[in-house]
Amino acid sequence: MTPDVSPPIRPDAESLKRAEALRKLPAGAHVHVSGICGTGVSAVALLLKDLGFRVTGSDKAFYPPMGDVARSIAEKLYTGYAAENLADRPACVIIGNNLSRGNPEVEHVLANGIPYASMPEAFQALLIGPRDVVGTSVVVSGTHGKTTTSAAIATMLDQAGRCPGYFVGGVPKNLPGNLRVADRNRKAEERIVVLEGDEYDSAFFAKWSKFHSYRPDIAIITSLEFDHADIFESIEAIESEFEGLVEHVPAKGHVLMWDGVTRLKELRSRGQTGLGAPVAYYGTNSASRYRLVQRDVSGIPKPFAQRLSLNLDGEPIEVLTLLSGEHNALNLLVAAAVGKLVGLTGAEIQHGLAQFAGVLRRQNVIGVFHERTLIEDFAHHPTAVAVTLQGLRELDPSQRLVAVFEPRSNTSRRGFFQEEYGKAFGAADVVVIQKVADAGGYSKTTSELKPLDVDRIASDIRASGKDAHVFSTVDEIANYLVDTSKPGDLICCMSNGDFGGLVPLLKKRLGEIFP
Repeated sequence: MTPDVSPPIRPDAESLKRAEALRKLPAGAHVHVSGICGTGVSAVALLLKDLGFRVTGSDKAFYPPMGDVARSIAEKLYTGYAAENLADRPACVIIGNNLSRGNPEVEHVLANGIPYASMPEAFQALLIGPRDVVGTSVVVSGTHGKTTTSAAIATMLDQAGRCPGYFVGGVPKNLPGNLRVADRNRKAEERIVVLEGDEYDSAFFAKWSKFHSYRPDIAIITSLEFDHADIFESIEAIESEFEGLVEHVPAKGHVLMWDGVTRLKELRSRGQTGLGAPVAYYGTNSASRYRLVQRDVSGIPKPFAQRLSLNLDGEPIEVLTLLSGEHNALNLLVAAAVGKLVGLTGAEIQHGLAQFAGVLRRQNVIGVFHERTLIEDFAHHPTAVAVTLQGLRELDPSQRLVAVFEPRSNTSRRGFFQEEYGKAFGAADVVVIQKVADAGGYSKTTSELKPLDVDRIASDIRASGKDAHVFSTVDEIANYLVDTSKPGDLICCMSNGDFGGLVPLLKKRLGEIFP
């Protein structure tokens, strides 16, 4: 099976019309949300409710936590998809990107001329809007770090009293939810909205990266690696999407790019986008405008994990942070750069980032059971796995670190990163991997023609002198971890899904045995 997107495409005139029609709907209008339990789509439902629309929704099932979120938002919910769910003809239907042709609600919408829009088009219309509605749009993009960085920026601005609007593709610990409309009591030019900008496509009728529907005044690129093997055929195809994003930044705007990005060579050599927006680099390179000068992880006052010495275009700032790892230091560095660009003082940046407690499912401590610490993380790409484990290793090098990994994403289940995964677990003492049951469809690339060989990964890890195991089921993994855990262990479960319920199962069983 070849990817759905080849070559990359951009939003068309019809997309702009859909967004504009949604923006002109009167308050109180009925909007139905098909696929309401998706993380981003549920945020759209919340946005609609906050703006005074009447919201109904449908999905295959309503399991917690997203089912509970949907129930708190929608006036009425339908289990399963059916044309009858739209009998009370809505003014518009938001269609999630997991729905496609053949879905009963999709076919009813198309056959009856009911207006519809995608999640990004809804954000474009109702969360961002034109510049006379929101003055500054900050779009955080990249293969890694989008959620943490966007949450950090939103928290920092919120702590400084700027009352930003935001959409974060996760659950920030310091904010009341993952979405909020910018304060409409402020002048339009003072309003800021921060959006996590995903490169995955928008909907079956909008086969372009979500971030193309956003209006970046400040665009951030945290990293760029191959991912989403189900829709992208090559790293060059992904690179083209990011180039398209920054080409939309106006001349008076800003592009902030991590200095470790090796792709986007043309953009790096130009130093500016086609429209003239300056490109500034951040990272550890001495030539970068925003620099991580030093990172201290020892002798730090608790509960902080590290002290960061930053240089923000000539202004030195020190930040204490609750987050561990160099990857999080870089996320906070670019958040600080945004703070400086929008006029925050050094003290406001320091305070806001020190207050930022992170995002659920990012090095998130679930509980401590007789000195056994259970942690959940979203890491699934080999780079994310590696930096997550390195960050946890820094917390206490003497603790045994147990890495538990589910290859679940469309990219991780395939053999594309076979060699990289063999190296990604280097910081762990024990590695437990769930066997890949189904690698799904494949693209043309030869290296993707078979599933990830987890037995080979485990064999390579054992050859390096460390312990590694492969299990087929969640129950087998839980049994092993409960039977072999020791006081002092850090047990980190990594998956971009629910890992078959492993984390709540472990919490229950460890709590019963080691209360």
